Amino acid sequence: MADSNEGVPYRDEGRLHQLFQRAVQGDPDAFWGLIEPFSGLIYSVAFGIMKDPERARDILHETYIKAFGTLHNLRDQRRLASWLHSMTARLCYDALRRQSRERQHKDDVFRQCPRVVPIDEVLIKEEELKRLDAILATLPEPFRIILGMKYMNRWSCEEIAVTLDVPLGTVKSRLFEARKLLARRMEEEEKAGYPVRNGGAQI
Repeated sequence: MADSNEGVPYRDEGRLHQLFQRAVQGDPDAFWGLIEPFSGLIYSVAFGIMKDPERARDILHETYIKAFGTLHNLRDQRRLASWLHSMTARLCYDALRRQSRERQHKDDVFRQCPRVVPIDEVLIKEEELKRLDAILATLPEPFRIILGMKYMNRWSCEEIAVTLDVPLGTVKSRLFEARKLLARRMEEEEKAGYPVRNGGAQI
């Protein structure tokens, strides 16, 4: 594991243990102190799966609530990052399943009663889209997650490997492929007349 202060939030095992014990007993301040440093990880996983910033934030808050109620089930506080990663992913997949059922229901209704969407409504939605988010959303899920962990949260490859429970070589290979694909998608957007801003080319 890297010795840098970036990446996994806790280097002080004593402080982690103390916060964990108090949080398990229901201390909300201790719980927030324990969980808040992992907000970036949770959001990265949520955005990687949901492909939408607003829905990712919803999952972030759902994860806080779920973690507060089930923290006592975690036997080893050193596994907190992996535990939160798995919990976030499960909540995302649950949400996607609900979305699929709701979409199917709406499709059934619309087939019976077609609705014409006003063109100005479509244009407003298009104008609100963040170009870089849209490009990231086209990448495969593992690429979205790993790019978020690496560049949004500045985790080392070793820390990502531990959290995702995959070999270090897999992390490096996935990062290489993700960066290559992202660069190609950005170039395609630029050629199509939609320049990527927000420093996207720096990734």
